[in-house]
Amino acid sequence: MKNSIFYLSLILFLATGSGTALGQNFIGLNSAEIAGLMKTTYPQFKLDKSAVNHTFKYLKYVDKITEQTALFFMTDNDICTYVRWMSDYSNLNDMIGMLNKKYRKNGANSWSFVDKGENYTVTLVEDEWYFTVSYRKD
Repeated sequence: MKNSIFYLSLILFLATGSGTALGQNFIGLNSAEIAGLMKTTYPQFKLDKSAVNHTFKYLKYVDKITEQTALFFMTDNDICTYVRWMSDYSNLNDMIGMLNKKYRKNGANSWSFVDKGENYTVTLVEDEWYFTVSYRKD
């Protein structure tokens, strides 16, 4: 019974498109605001503190079910300035569909949007084993 409920929940989760990236603009938020939004909007993502990088300050969230990782790059003042969303290719079609629906397409693998009067660029880069969607303020 527990397995049936788990698989039904997983199917509903994937069918609703919740497995795709960023329906929310995180740039400009502090780490507490990001943690709150990730907990309510993307509860399948868990904060991963296992990696330490002495060059960049970032928050790393991982969803092992859909094989996605979100990195939120932070300033020394704890403000998000850049987001990278990395994913397995099994999510590529859903991701492109979400990007095409939510943002204005600028060209091959490039989109833009305006939030609170600020312009943002979204780019998708296909690597060998995964793809990356990057969000940055212009």
